[in-house]
Formats: sequence, C-alpha cells, structure tokens
Amino acid sequence: MLFPYTMFGIVRSWGASSRYIASTLLGEASSKHFLFVKVLTWNCLVTVLFFIVSLFFLAPLVAVMMGTFYSLGLMSAIDHFLRGEIWYPLWSSPVLISIEASFILLTITFASALATEIFGVKPERKDIVVFWRKNWKKLLPEQKRAWKDVFEENKKDFILFILVLLALLLFGAWFEAII
Repeated sequence: MLFPYTMFGIVRSWGASSRYIASTLLGEASSKHFLFVKVLTWNCLVTVLFFIVSLFFLAPLVAVMMGTFYSLGLMSAIDHFLRGEIWYPLWSSPVLISIEASFILLTITFASALATEIFGVKPERKDIVVFWRKNWKKLLPEQKRAWKDVFEENKKDFILFILVLLALLLFGAWFEAII
C-alpha cells in the first residue's frame, strides 16, 4: 500500500458507514430468529436484483461492485479487530464473505448464461461490446428468443439453481444470525 494512513482512513470510514447502514437496514434485532428473517429477506432482495441486472449483461459491473464492497468490508473487519473494537471472531468475516460471494457469483453466472440464449450473444467480449453498441439507448434490448421459451427449456437447471441458491441463502442468514 502506497499511502497506508489514507487507506486506513478510507477503511475506517467504510467500517463506520457500513455499521450505520447495516443497523438501518436490519433494525434492532430483538431475537436471533428476527435477525435471521431480516438477513434472509435482505439477501433474497439483493439476489433478485442482481439476477435481473445480470440478465442484461451487466454481471461484470456487479462483480466489480461487490468485489470492492467485500474487500473493503474484510479490511474494515481486520482493522477493527486489530484495534480491539470487534465483538465477533475474526474468522467469521471471511466465511461470511465467501458464502455471500458464492450466491452472488452463482446468480450472476446463471443470469448471464440465460441472457446469452435470450439475446443470441456469444459470451465473448467482442460480441457483448457489439450488442451494447447497438442497444445501449433501448430500455429493453432486442431479443432473439422469448424469455418464456428460454426459461421453459432450462426448467431443470433453473430448479437446481433455485435449490442451491436457497441453501446458500439460508446458510448465510443462519451463520450471520448466530455470530
């Protein structure tokens, strides 16, 4: 790190703001069950949002955004742990980050795969760039196949995706509620 004091300032302000945001979104947890339900609901909403966004070939942007979010979160946890301000074990942060990163990566990967079939674009950089050059002004880009047909053809894959995603979401919410 070239500027350690500047970086630690960014990380500390990130930690303070993330605590405020988390307490605002989750509210005061009166019980572990209530916290579990709140975390599960929030993670489900975020996952659905990422799925919809990734259907329009924006998965790389989602991945960069979440990579920045989780790396700053991990650095913030380490900083607070080293200063003695953390109330949970340090090992829980990497575990929680890997659980959440896995359901986000699973979501954006599956949505991108469906998008390649819907819009008829090969999953290559050149084809995606050409696709966006033609469609960047349109609210809904031109489809080569109907959404319903693609989802119907991939019904078994979609069911497996939902089951694995649900297991990851439940485990992540349970893990976050117990720490």
